[in-house]
Amino acid sequence: MNIAIGGIWHETNTFARDTTPLESFYAYQFARGAEMSRRYKSVRNEIGGMIAGARKNRFKVTPLVFAGAVPSGIVQRDAFETLAGMLLDDLAAIDGVDGVLLALHGAMVVEGLDDAEGELLRRVRALVRDKPIVATFDIHANMSEDMMAHADVLIGYETYPHVDAHERGMQAADVMRGLARGQIDPTAVWYPLSLLSVPQTQGTAQSPMREIMARRAEIAQDPYVVSASVIAGYPYADIERAGMSILITTNDETELAHDYAYELHKMIWERRDAFRAKNTPVAAAVKKAAASTTTPAILVDVADNIGGGAPGDGTVLLKGLLDAQAQAAVVTIADPEAVATAIAAGVGQPVTLQVGGKTDSMHGRPVTVRGTVRLISSGEYAHKGSYMTGQVMRMGRTVVLDCDGLTLVLMERKTMPFDAEQLRSLGIEPADQKIIVVKSAIAWQAAYGDIAREVVYVDTPGICTANLKKLPYQKVRRPIFPLEEL
Repeated sequence: MNIAIGGIWHETNTFARDTTPLESFYAYQFARGAEMSRRYKSVRNEIGGMIAGARKNRFKVTPLVFAGAVPSGIVQRDAFETLAGMLLDDLAAIDGVDGVLLALHGAMVVEGLDDAEGELLRRVRALVRDKPIVATFDIHANMSEDMMAHADVLIGYETYPHVDAHERGMQAADVMRGLARGQIDPTAVWYPLSLLSVPQTQGTAQSPMREIMARRAEIAQDPYVVSASVIAGYPYADIERAGMSILITTNDETELAHDYAYELHKMIWERRDAFRAKNTPVAAAVKKAAASTTTPAILVDVADNIGGGAPGDGTVLLKGLLDAQAQAAVVTIADPEAVATAIAAGVGQPVTLQVGGKTDSMHGRPVTVRGTVRLISSGEYAHKGSYMTGQVMRMGRTVVLDCDGLTLVLMERKTMPFDAEQLRSLGIEPADQKIIVVKSAIAWQAAYGDIAREVVYVDTPGICTANLKKLPYQKVRRPIFPLEEL
């Protein structure tokens, strides 16, 4: 069997003021053809899992293109069309393709195209006609009817933090084998809920998702179930399809799929109040972390969640820590302008900088920082932890400043804090810090969950706020909880 593998991946925050150009994909994750196989065969992401699964099943692998950008604003239309064109051109050039495996996100929004994955799947289906298409998607996907219509089987992540992407890629290859052999007649049932949930309540190791995912796992063991997905959804996309949903795919057992989907739907709806989040005000959070005798204390800057599309230059916690003269604290800020100024000064030199707050006015104002340049780095490191092990990250030029007991990491590119190697590559040992600020919601746990002794979720301002009523929704279907009290 000749199986094509590829994908386009982006989590789009429609409340972000920036747009996402083609260059953002090239800078983060882009590989085409043989380079894709070479780069990802040893990486524990869904592409690596698909390659491993295809080899296990003795498929011939024909790599297409895989492109991904750090979550950010709406994807520019020419970027999508360029990447989709590459994938479709490579697919059309294959002589005798027997199936397609795609790694998608499920929450990509493009200029003039609210359902980018549905459109990409439609175009792939038009090319391969009746050949099987199996796609993986993120637990933060916002599912659509077009995604359902144009793929044979859709398989969602089961964990958040996302430590099972590789396994889902291998599962997709196994399902492809069953489809190709005629052993699976997929019957899918999709149940959307009128429920938006914020990422910090979606962690699969904590309630309410822990109990829901435990039942999902039991359902997945049914021999007639091909795939069972609880899709937490992505709330920072102002599109009609945003929200949680259930997707059950069986082997020609429609009634069973409906029964399981309804059961999980009911289980989630009965727990909807548990998806509310109430965070600690900034001043109280800083005071609590500074006074903590069990360290490191993690201050979670949920509203500047880089993995949710925020700019990564929020300054509210930085200012709070400086004002409190906090010691042994580390903060990361994306600010290419400040990086350039610090590099021009040089290692060992004092600098005074206006840091952060430059992308928009929603995440705090620029803060005056005085410090000494400790280190200048290329900003490249590889994940060594449980999250997409082996994936190479590029922060761009990176500077470490000593600021009277506070360590400030300045990056040219916003970079998600999903692996402790981000700090260790700069000579900063996380376990030695008293306070670590993470611009994340849940996925930071893959980096620091094993050392965190106190965790404070902070009520910071920004486009990934835990209070969804602060966001100017216009397109999302209504009524929907918690925007309305249902």
